[in-house]
Parts: sequence; C-alpha cells; structure tokens
Amino acid sequence: MADAVAWEIVRRAAAGDAGARHDLVEATLDNLWALALRLTRRRDEADDVVQETYTRVLATLSSLEPTGRFEGYLARTATNLVVERWRRRRAETPLTDAVLSPEALEPWQAVADQEEERRQLAAIWAAVGELEPEPRAAVLLFYAQGESCEGIARILDAPVGTIKTWLHRARHQVRQSAEALLRTEPALDARPCEDLP
Repeated sequence: MADAVAWEIVRRAAAGDAGARHDLVEATLDNLWALALRLTRRRDEADDVVQETYTRVLATLSSLEPTGRFEGYLARTATNLVVERWRRRRAETPLTDAVLSPEALEPWQAVADQEEERRQLAAIWAAVGELEPEPRAAVLLFYAQGESCEGIARILDAPVGTIKTWLHRARHQVRQSAEALLRTEPALDARPCEDLP
C-alpha cells in the first residue's frame, strides 16, 4: 500500500468496509490534495475539489473495474472537476463591484489582468479541445495530472514513444491554435475610449 492502493482495499471499501474506506483516503489524500492545489492554485478550492472527488469516487466504488491504478482514477476525477469549475466560472463570472473596488486591488490593472488570464486560459482549453481524443487524453494526464509518459502509456495502452510523439505534436498544435485564437479576440484594453462606459 506504500506505492499504490491495492484493488483489494477498493473492493472491501466498495462492500461497505469503513476501515478500508479510511485506508483509501489515508493512502491517497496527500497526493490528491497536492494535485488539486496545483490545478486550482488556491487552498480553499483545493479543499473543495478533494472533498468532491472523494464524494464522487466513494459513491461509485462498486462500479469500478480493477484496471490501472486507483490513484489514476482519483486524479482523473479531480481533474475533470477542476475543468468543470473552470468552464462554469468562465461562463458565469461577471465583473462584480467587489472586483472593481479600490480596496480589493488596483482596479483597472486587476480587471485587465483577470480578463487577460481568462482569455489565455480559454484559448488554451479551446485548443486542447481541438486535439484528437488520444493526444488530448495524453496532454491532460501529463500536464493536469502529473502522470509520467510510462504511466500514460499504461493508461492509454500505447507505446511510450507514441505518447511522447503525441505530447510533442500536441504542444505545438495547442500553442499555434491558442495564439491564433488570442489574435482574433480583441484585448480588453484595445477598445477605443468611447466604447468604455
């Protein structure tokens, strides 16, 4: 159990063994929290992602097939939750008075920085979404979940050389697509002054 959670513990936890559930959480909590913090960059959000990940995973233990590593399943679930949050936030986040208030940050610079970061992130995710399914999975596993090329090869059942090729080509394609998208969208500070409220 030091390196990877045994599927026997998962099976016992799925059968309702509270001790096995505790062992699952105990064995995976540190790595899952570190991943959530890397993805969200905020402790409070990382806590929420970890809690929701365990809630989802523990509710579906009986339907899991013992393939790959249990930690990989946790990481995929956490990554999907973060991506869902990013997409929801991008669609729902209006600029509020709190964001614009002088005591929050330097108002105009904060808004410009937030908008630019939002634009860049949206362009990157749009570019990743354009990738073919296998390279897209390799990119998410490598960059969002910190999997090694060897680990990705096991998960995707492909040779390590193929994984490296997918990652190399995907990096190039995502960079080009994201840059092209960013060039086509006007920047916040590029609007003429008369357009500002």
